[in-house]
Amino acid sequence: MGQKTSKLNKEDISTLRQETKFSARELQQWYKGFRRDVPNGQLTKEEFTKIHKQFYPFGDPTEFSSYAFEAFDTNGKGYIDFHSFIVSLSLASRGSIEDKLKWSFNVYDRDRDGFISYDDLLTVIKSIYRMVGTSTLHLSEDEATPELKAGKIWQGFGKQLHDSRDLISIEEFINHRNLGSEVLEALNIYNDLV
Repeated sequence: MGQKTSKLNKEDISTLRQETKFSARELQQWYKGFRRDVPNGQLTKEEFTKIHKQFYPFGDPTEFSSYAFEAFDTNGKGYIDFHSFIVSLSLASRGSIEDKLKWSFNVYDRDRDGFISYDDLLTVIKSIYRMVGTSTLHLSEDEATPELKAGKIWQGFGKQLHDSRDLISIEEFINHRNLGSEVLEALNIYNDLV
């Protein structure tokens, strides 16, 4: 996929149709826009953050976009190529609840140990609160702070707040019956893009 044209070839389209939930026409449109915005084909973390800032003007998405960038950078190259971008976007925007949860797990597992600790969860929730700018939100009393929200989610998984041995596995995380509707709704963060 290293070509510098504004169109994908048939082989690339065929491969991406199998790996995503986008039509051939949509893939061509996304590719054209990606190449227009990222002429060298390598979306950096800084550019990714600028995009998030356009969508969240009342907050600071810097930290969250850094975490999301890591989830989009599936090859670990330090940049997002079109293939990684479109596959991740497909999962995050059009995937099933289970697909979105698997993808989101990579955002929350900050230390990459295969589990989400309370600290991992709280770190990401704090970044989300900063991103959306809580002054524009009407939060319930039990979610007024990132700590309260993280505690609510953590206990929803049956975990003890002060037990550092408690961890959430990917199997527990993708069992969406443990999650409240507001968490499931947050999984749709990239739905508005498509």
